[in-house]
Amino acid sequence: MGARSSKSSVSAVMPAYNAELTIPDAIQSVLAQTYEIAEIIVVDDGSSDRTADVAAGFPRTRVIRQPNGGCGAARNTAVQAASGEWIALLDSDDIWLPRKTEIQLGYATSDAGVIHCNRFDPIHFGNLWHRQAHVTPSGALIRKQVLLDVGGFEDSPAVIDDITCWLKIALTDWRFVQSETDLIQYRPTEQSLSANDFKMARRELAGIDMVGKRVNCQPEEIERVRQASRIEYAKNLIAGQRWDEAAQLLQECIPGLASRWLSLARLGKVNRLARTNLVRWLHSVDGGYASHVCSGECSLPEVQRKQCMESCRKPYFRPREVG
Repeated sequence: MGARSSKSSVSAVMPAYNAELTIPDAIQSVLAQTYEIAEIIVVDDGSSDRTADVAAGFPRTRVIRQPNGGCGAARNTAVQAASGEWIALLDSDDIWLPRKTEIQLGYATSDAGVIHCNRFDPIHFGNLWHRQAHVTPSGALIRKQVLLDVGGFEDSPAVIDDITCWLKIALTDWRFVQSETDLIQYRPTEQSLSANDFKMARRELAGIDMVGKRVNCQPEEIERVRQASRIEYAKNLIAGQRWDEAAQLLQECIPGLASRWLSLARLGKVNRLARTNLVRWLHSVDGGYASHVCSGECSLPEVQRKQCMESCRKPYFRPREVG
């Protein structure tokens, strides 16, 4: 853990869409930080409620209004407007614990690009790509220069902007540094993307294609990651008794591997007492089908290629934790 500069400035960046009910608690958690945040930039992403007016009533809070363009575009607008050396992401329905910023800045080193509070360490391209790690946006403190280096977040609503951003950063020399965990309170709402597994699955599949092509990953390897993504989201949909959406994702998997899961999902729709056992079974078979030896034929630098090949031998499964 490196010593932080007492002069480090932090800008809190918050995209918001129809968040008038949740944004007051989110902003208040920023103002309550033991390490003072220089500014709070809220980008109202085309809300139809009073989100912008509510946010504007708080001190040190700047509100930027723009037509609805998705979370990535809103984050990019805020980053461009930010004056801080560090960008602290916060979704409008989440809350920081009071010492979150103070604690994370204590882990800042000259090569730290992203300081996170998830339980995955280390984080590199391989385990991000193979779904063995992730970074929760509201728990991420990012050096602004890092975002400038990688061109910011993807501003297309067709992909999940934060997941693709972490993968782009992992292709640079900047490091992901783990701080203490459990520094945020995650509060998904019905309209939040992470509460809509089917929509999120579609966007993640598009992001997998985009990043896979960027590093010249072989088509069969890209498809394996896509398949793991479909099955993970299908499990979540089954757990929520959203049988038809789960079936759509499972139908797109390689038929030889997915036929049993699809038949069980349909059976579960008739007999929902089978739901818990089905989800447990899907969890248990992940490691068996997904672990394999990658060809290593891609354009990744040597160190990252070896990390990626090693991650490829492990089960494709990203635990849904946010701490």
